[in-house]
Amino acid sequence: MKRTMIFGLAAGAATLATAVVPASAQAWRNNNWRTIAYTTVSGRDNDTIRVPGTARYRQLRLCVYNAPLTMRDFDVRYRNGGHQDINVRQRIRANTCTRNVDLSGNRRDVTALRLKYTAIRHGWTRPLVRVQVR
Repeated sequence: MKRTMIFGLAAGAATLATAVVPASAQAWRNNNWRTIAYTTVSGRDNDTIRVPGTARYRQLRLCVYNAPLTMRDFDVRYRNGGHQDINVRQRIRANTCTRNVDLSGNRRDVTALRLKYTAIRHGWTRPLVRVQVR
């Protein structure tokens, strides 16, 4: 009887563990966000991220990894010569992203982003900034 109960509890725990995995895997997809460019920021006041290709996007966000960063703003440059200045003015913790930013106009072709920031932690780990779009 004891052995049957132990096997039953183990089977129930295994079933529960497998039921949880797909939900967390779906949450990680983040609604089809794609990383198109990234850079490790150097700790200066600003950096530029070049975006390769000619694809068009409607929303953009910046994600920070490895170390926190205080983002003042970033300027999105478009292939047609236009630009959009986005004020962020927030502390972005490691492994988090900015708010979703709607690009002005109808589906814009991004060529570069100029970041204005302040590094929070001075040390060996430098923040990695990823540009994600959809």
